[in-house]
Amino acid sequence: MKPNTSKPRERLPRLLALLAASAAVCGCLALGARTLMAGDGGEEPSAFGGGDAIGSLPCTSPPGPESMTAGSVPSIVLEGPSLATIQSLVLDAYGDGYAEVFDLGEDGVRVELQGDVTVVLDRNSLDTEGFRAGLDVSQGFSGGLGLLLQNQRLLRSQILPAVGDLEVPLQALAGSGVLDTNILTLQSISVQQKHHELSLACSGGTLRMVSRH
Repeated sequence: MKPNTSKPRERLPRLLALLAASAAVCGCLALGARTLMAGDGGEEPSAFGGGDAIGSLPCTSPPGPESMTAGSVPSIVLEGPSLATIQSLVLDAYGDGYAEVFDLGEDGVRVELQGDVTVVLDRNSLDTEGFRAGLDVSQGFSGGLGLLLQNQRLLRSQILPAVGDLEVPLQALAGSGVLDTNILTLQSISVQQKHHELSLACSGGTLRMVSRH
């Protein structure tokens, strides 16, 4: 399934963020262009549209239906070499939102989860080649302030990029064990003082990403 839409990718400098944990583990956040998908795996459909969905979230080519748009707030993004690859990684996705799908050509597929959504990923498959995850802060939060917290304790603050995505290294975070004992939260604050929150936590073989504004 390759929707006939495309979205340019931006490459941005890497951002290192210290992550406190009982084992004194370090992780990092990096700036780049990445994104999302969900489903139960299998072969890609031959056409886009109709009943396609990411978990219980309706799937659409941008722009999303006016009745479903969440406004200018960051979206969870997942990228992979194919839609089937991303679908095999997403165990569930639900909430008050929808998914937008972008064809990146030779670079694969990009999915953006808009609105207040929860995405449950297969923790054991995060090392799948070509899979990346991030947060598109360019949607109304460019140049704002990012706060990295662990159990409501501030670890680091950072000016958000003017363009592109904030890459979230899920494999490194899950592998460190920090998400098993603590909830890691990235709070974004726009220059207009709007707030967005992305929370990360692991449980057994799953990794949960929760986007709220």
